[in-house]
Order: sequence, then C-alpha cells, then structure tokens
Amino acid sequence: MAATRASVRRRVALPSREGRRAAVLLALPLLAGVVALRGLTRLMPTFHAGDEANYHLPTIVRFAHELPGVDLVHYRAAQTPLFHLLVAVWGKAVGLELWRLRLVEVLISYGVALVLYRLLRRHAGLGAGGATLLAALFACSPYVFGQSFILVTDNLALLLSLVAVERLLAFARGGGLPAFALACGAIGLATLTRQSAGWLAPLALLVLALHAPHERRTLVGGVVLLAVALVPFGLLVLAWHGLVPVGSDPTSCGLCGAGAGRAGGSGGSPLRAPLYALAIAAVYGTLLHGPALWDELRGGGPRAWRLPLAAAAAGALALAAVPLAYRAADEGWIWRLARSGPEPLGTAWPFWLLVPLGCALLATVARRCGPRALPVLLLGCFLLAQLATRLAYQKYFDPFVLLALLLALRPEQLRDRRTLAGAAGVALLSAGFVLAFATGAIRYET
Repeated sequence: MAATRASVRRRVALPSREGRRAAVLLALPLLAGVVALRGLTRLMPTFHAGDEANYHLPTIVRFAHELPGVDLVHYRAAQTPLFHLLVAVWGKAVGLELWRLRLVEVLISYGVALVLYRLLRRHAGLGAGGATLLAALFACSPYVFGQSFILVTDNLALLLSLVAVERLLAFARGGGLPAFALACGAIGLATLTRQSAGWLAPLALLVLALHAPHERRTLVGGVVLLAVALVPFGLLVLAWHGLVPVGSDPTSCGLCGAGAGRAGGSGGSPLRAPLYALAIAAVYGTLLHGPALWDELRGGGPRAWRLPLAAAAAGALALAAVPLAYRAADEGWIWRLARSGPEPLGTAWPFWLLVPLGCALLATVARRCGPRALPVLLLGCFLLAQLATRLAYQKYFDPFVLLALLLALRPEQLRDRRTLAGAAGVALLSAGFVLAFATGAIRYET
C-alpha cells in the first residue's frame, strides 16, 4: 500500500513536505510587501517606478480595450508586448484597477522564487534548506524584489529565463529534445517580453553543441526548434522596422540607438556595460564564493594564483583603455558610490577595486566549475551580450550575475559559516536598498 501511494505521488508530482514548506516561506516576503503597500494600492518606490504610469499601464489599458484585435505595432512601451498582453487579458477578466493588475506581478515574482528553488534542488544538488535560503535571497535581491509590486516587464522575462535555464540543464543531463523544446519555448516567450532576452539563444546553441556533438538528429532538431521559437520576435522586428514598437518612447531601451536614450546615458565604449557587470560580480562573488576560493588559492601554491592574477590584470588594463565613471542617468547602488571620490585615469575609484576583483573571482569560479558548466556558459553569454547594451543600469545586470553565482555554489559551501555570513551580507545589502527607497534616502528620476 505504501509503495502504491509513493508511485501515485510520483505520477502526479505532488510536492513533498519540504517543497510545501519552501513554498510558504518563499511567499512571506512578497506577502509582507503587499501588506506594506496597503494591498498594492501604493506605489513601490524603486528604480524607474514611474515607468509603470508612463509606459506600461497605458499600454496595458489600451490592449485591454482593443482585445481581441490588439495593435502590436504601435504602442507606447519600448518592450516586446507579451507582458502587456498577459496583464491586459487579466484586467479584462477581473477589472483594470491598478492593485488588481499588480497582483499579476506579485505572482510572477513568486514564480521566480519557486522555479529557482527547483533549479537549486534538482540541478545544483542543494538541500531543501539551502535551496530555500538562496531562492529567497535572490527573490529579495535589490533589483528583483523592487520590481515585484509594479507593472514592469523585468520579472516576467526573468521567470521565463529561469525556466529556459532549468530546461537546458535538464537537457544537458539527458532530457533529450523534449527538454530542449521547452527551453526554446521559454526563450521565445522571454524575447516576446523583453528584447534583451535574446542572449539566451546563443546559450541554448552552446548547450546543444556541447551536450549532443555527435547526434545529428538532435542537433538539427534543436536548431530548428530554436529558430521556430524566435520567429514571432523576428516578425515583430520586421513590422517595427527596428527593435522597438513604432511610436514608442525608447528612452529606457538599452538596445536602442545611441541618440534615443536618457540624457547622458548614451554613447561610450561597448565595454562599459560588461565592465559594470564585472563590478557587480566582484561584490556578490566575494560574499558568496570568497571563502571557498580563498581556501582553494591558499592551498594550491603559486601556480593556483596565475589565472586570477592574469584575469585581474586584464580587468585593470580594460579600465585603463575604457574609463568607467558616472554619467547623468547612470543608476545603481555602485554608481552611487562612484559619484564621490577620486577618478584616477578617468575611472571612478570603486571600479579600480571591483572590476579586477570581479575578473579574478569569475576566472577562478570558471576554473573550479569547468568551462562546460552551465553557470559559466550562462555568465559568458550574458556578459558578451552586454556589448550591445548602451545603458549601464544596474538592474539590467544584477539579477543574472547573482543567478550565475548562486548556481555555481556547491552544497558543501553552504555548510561553511563564512559562506552563510556572506549570504547574510547579500540579504543586508538588499534590505538596505529597500529601506533607502522607503525612507526617501534614494530617489530616482521617473
């Protein structure tokens, strides 16, 4: 009888007691946010919160009134339309009151936490407690939590990206074309949410090539599946004659032409955005991986130091060639530090520390994980894609850098009190970010 119950449980995929406990714990921060915002009737003060009223809400309301014949060529938001369509359909069913629409965003963010929990449990080999801790850490990180209570496209694109990564990991572990097909579907939907999610396509191709190098049918089938998934996005680009809808305001579009952005936010070297992402990696990498990497380097002798020192030198040379200093409209908490203090050789002082450190940390993590490991491939594809990003907003980079570093953690690291202290540091950083907005210490242009 017990065996029968166990087989039924497997067939219907009922969550375990640990899974149910994790689901409850991961919901608590979001419920606290809903209560603090008085049932979502107040605006969450966060990065570019004004985009909700300026771009996304008008687009959603317009789509709701146009359903089912929605004009997907001419609308105000600069992002692809899936998020707006989804919320418009919801609003058509339950009403267009703002708090009702924001409920969709809360549910999306809850989905982000649950999918990451599944990723960490099934593919990173973490226990339920560790996976819950890290999923909560990610969901409460500065540029995920703040977007959880306003109508913006970021977290839906993040959710779909996580689904794609989870299915790519399943494919790499023998899931076959069905797993890869689901990954392609998620990638297609992510690009229909935010154009910048296109970096997932080369990641999928890399995983396909590395894990099915001699399986011709799988290779051809995978390429065809990915191409088909990207067709809707390609049709939108053709209809728009560019990367944004006709008549939209591209001021917050990181992929648009140099003349279209916010004042002072355009121009400069294409290395500017990737270098800023490396600075973020230095902060999170030190807190989460610093103790383990230090032990590894200290026990590896002089040869172990060659790679990180060479990587750090490369980062310093890049800063010497591409100065990284604050410009009007640059936003992020690292930019806040960079606003004050000296700028040796034209680069703000924090970056002289953080960029070389980020290069050294990522090189050491990549060596430990192996070049074929998905966290390494993910971060590599993501950083290369940032060469096309002309707006160095921290929210563009922060979640995916943190995600890659979380996926690279080993189970034994979470048994190290130093790593747990680092995770607590990330949590304090996130809490400080939210409190800075709540108290008015930080105010962003809307």
